Amino acid sequence: MIEMQARIVDLAPGSALVEPMSNASCSSCASSAGTPSAGCGADKIGQIFTLKQKRYRVIDPLHSRMGDEVIIGIEEGAVLRGSIAVYMLPLLLVFIGALVAPSVATHLNPDFAAISGAAIGFIIGVIWLLAFNQRVTNNPHYQPIILRNAHDHTFTLKHIQQ
Repeated sequence: MIEMQARIVDLAPGSALVEPMSNASCSSCASSAGTPSAGCGADKIGQIFTLKQKRYRVIDPLHSRMGDEVIIGIEEGAVLRGSIAVYMLPLLLVFIGALVAPSVATHLNPDFAAISGAAIGFIIGVIWLLAFNQRVTNNPHYQPIILRNAHDHTFTLKHIQQ
């Protein structure tokens, strides 16, 4: 599970809009924070190209309140599955369309048939991607989810004067 700390900025039934905390990092970066090569640096690269704070919709099974600091998480396998769905499948359909079309449409110029087949493969990939997006929109296996309140397992020591 990839986890990060965030603050709730808006609520909707069953979901919340969160802003990642500015010093938040994935668990890999947080676990190696004391080493010279801490983490992969993706957070720093992202900060360079981002002018405003990002906000993300997450599933909220805990019925959190506005302003709560929470730990959000997403399954590690979801990132890989989502990447394959978004990048690999449409690209694969483009290649299949470009390779199959010249042998199916033998009456056309082979180059034109390959380009047309690639375009048809791309369109099929986009249609599949839209349907995939609708299927996984509220699936907790593909969406970030609020796991717990960030301060559930912390306590404060107070100095008692005598």
